[in-house]
Amino acid sequence: MKFDTYTRRARLYPVLLAALPLSLATLAWFPDGLTGWGVVWGLIVWSGGTALFVQIGRDWGRRKEPKLYAQWGGIPTTRMLRHRDASNKVILERRHNKLRQLLPDVKIPTPAEEQAQPAAADEVYESCVAFLREKTRDKKTFPLVFEENCNYGFRRNLWGLKPIGIAIAAIGTIAIVILVLVKGLSTPPPAIACGLLNILFLVGWLVVITPNWVKTTADAYAERLLASCENLLIIP
Repeated sequence: MKFDTYTRRARLYPVLLAALPLSLATLAWFPDGLTGWGVVWGLIVWSGGTALFVQIGRDWGRRKEPKLYAQWGGIPTTRMLRHRDASNKVILERRHNKLRQLLPDVKIPTPAEEQAQPAAADEVYESCVAFLREKTRDKKTFPLVFEENCNYGFRRNLWGLKPIGIAIAAIGTIAIVILVLVKGLSTPPPAIACGLLNILFLVGWLVVITPNWVKTTADAYAERLLASCENLLIIP
């Protein structure tokens, strides 16, 4: 089954990474019995299992996205269009002016209007962002927007899968620890290597995959998307 680049990178790969420690534990316990597992995996793929994995990766990330936005003080693209959150007022004003030209029917709030009605102002900014998303879907014309969108989707969905990833990594690690206790000094080196990899995965889930780790790419995507407005043609 073929998937587009975004689906593979942002939705499928996070699920496969989350499941990898279990595969490593299986390899450690049954190094000579992988043929049967290959048949099982082939049946899963043939029956649409990868499509299910894609949906799982997407749903877990999207479900937890509002929690991320709450921690960050709002959607990154919306924050970067606010007067009160702008780090560079000159760039913000230039982008607001461009959006006024691109969307003449949309009234961009002034600082006073935003302060008086922040929720209404955010709705205006979100409508501008929705316009930009639709205008920048061509990944050949806007490769940087596409690249950062893939990066953000990958990290967001990994963070959404974090509870599952921790559980699977812990189970995989425990399974290999049991193997080492059973076999002792006769434990095959590849099995020990699989155990060390599972420990690294567990540490990664606990330490690396955090809201701040996701925010880095979220802000990068927001910056690239908003910067794209300066390259859009104005239709008279």
